[in-house]
Amino acid sequence: MASQVAAFDAKQKLSELLNRAHGGETIVITRHGVPYAKLVPIEAPADRQEAKHHLLERLRTQASLNLPPVPREWLYERDSI
Repeated sequence: MASQVAAFDAKQKLSELLNRAHGGETIVITRHGVPYAKLVPIEAPADRQEAKHHLLERLRTQASLNLPPVPREWLYERDSI
């Protein structure tokens, strides 16, 4: 069963809650007694190949903005004062 923590307490104890989640605990964050969010441990991929596969799959399915290329010099323009 998940532990419940009020939002105010979660802000005060975020590091502790992160450590607990890293240890496998699930924590439900509530606001005025109503569940708002869940802090859960992540499941790390078994190896680099699996992590690479997950990343490439996400990039493949992610929507593209189809923006035109940006000239390199635009990245370094500075407004004069």
